[in-house]
Amino acid sequence: MEVFVSAVGQHDNIGDTVLRRAYLDVVRPLGRLHVFVGDKPDGYVAGLRLQPGDVVHRAPASWRRCVRDGLLAGSFYGFDSGETEVRRPYARRYARLAPLLAVNHARGGAAVQVGTGVRASHRWRVPIAAVLRLCDVVSWRDAYSRDLMGVGGVAPDWAFALGPDAGTLLAGTDRPLLAVSVRQGTGTVRRDPPDAAWAGRVRALADGLGLTPVVVTQVGRDAPLGDRIARDLGAEHVGWDGDDHAAQEDRLREVYRSCSHVLSDRLHVAVVAATEGAVPVGLTTAGAPGDAPDKVERTLVAAGITGTCLPGDLTDVDGAVGMLAAASRDTVVGAVLDSRARLDALGDRIHAAAGHVRVPPVPAGAAP
Repeated sequence: MEVFVSAVGQHDNIGDTVLRRAYLDVVRPLGRLHVFVGDKPDGYVAGLRLQPGDVVHRAPASWRRCVRDGLLAGSFYGFDSGETEVRRPYARRYARLAPLLAVNHARGGAAVQVGTGVRASHRWRVPIAAVLRLCDVVSWRDAYSRDLMGVGGVAPDWAFALGPDAGTLLAGTDRPLLAVSVRQGTGTVRRDPPDAAWAGRVRALADGLGLTPVVVTQVGRDAPLGDRIARDLGAEHVGWDGDDHAAQEDRLREVYRSCSHVLSDRLHVAVVAATEGAVPVGLTTAGAPGDAPDKVERTLVAAGITGTCLPGDLTDVDGAVGMLAAASRDTVVGAVLDSRARLDALGDRIHAAAGHVRVPPVPAGAAP
């Protein structure tokens, strides 16, 4: 069976390659894997850790022809994972695929959309949900997205599948660090950057927990803000060192293995840190009435990690120290291992839909 999966994320976002790599590792055994990466740079593709037999596609027109021919013949099609929007341009893409998905199913093929989170509600979710009912497996990374779309189930974010094995996670190790990573407002998403007073509250939080702060950059555009926060904290900054996602991921994972807690408003900073055994502390923002729930918190909750998120302004340092001092690393590790079991079960469903008996391999992209 030919296997077609889009894997297009943000070019400077390590989380976008981590979650897609875990997804690709699951579907690769189904047949020859075709991966669409579009115009993403080589450093982004390196983070996917593709295998010699994988076929990489960059040209959109050529990709669309390959997908069309594959679906008409009966193949496996996987919608992209990660965050998505349910707006008109996306609805058009789904509508164009609908007749091909129907033919594909009739000819013994399969289609899935798994590991997706919806950014916010929009009326175009209705036709998108109608197309998704043609898929064999639909799964969302949080309950808000599932409830909004009205189709499919919920499973943890794919990034929970990677990282050290259970024995390594459960082992007691020295964790003297508190990692800090904050989103830089860019483009149409404007954010007031944290000031020196905020950094002072982070320092007080670290002191209250008996930890040494370190600033990390997991998304390249956050690096200038990371430099400033590191100066305000008087802390080391593990910055953005080149564009090689695989190398940057390895550097960050090494830091997270020495962290007791990781403080961030970036979802996949929290997730990757949790898979290395750190307590993920989501910095949340309260939206206007009717806005989608905070992405970090709702995705962690779907993975069974609760009670570790804080308001992003950190105004109640004493309360934060008390809450985080009580947060159990063993509970977080248990949730990570349970998430992996749930993702294994999702993988079994995907393979069954494709008529394939799954023997889970050691993931090619797993970190050592």
